[in-house]
Amino acid sequence: MVETGKIFRVRCVDNTLQRDTLSLGHVYDVTQDNERDGYYELSGLGRFSRSRFEVVEAPNAADVRGKSGSR
Repeated sequence: MVETGKIFRVRCVDNTLQRDTLSLGHVYDVTQDNERDGYYELSGLGRFSRSRFEVVEAPNAADVRGKSGSR
């Protein structure tokens, strides 16, 4: 379950009948998660069934700090 009001990312695992809009394997930003009706609202694209996507975990804050400081 994802916290309400948090933008998170999902990866497309099924683009059947939506090939003109969704790309298989592409990561999208979710602006609204409607669990009751079973859809995600994707930033700038509209609503799509949750079954088409898998949630992508955000990187650890420590990993981000470590990568930004290394040369």
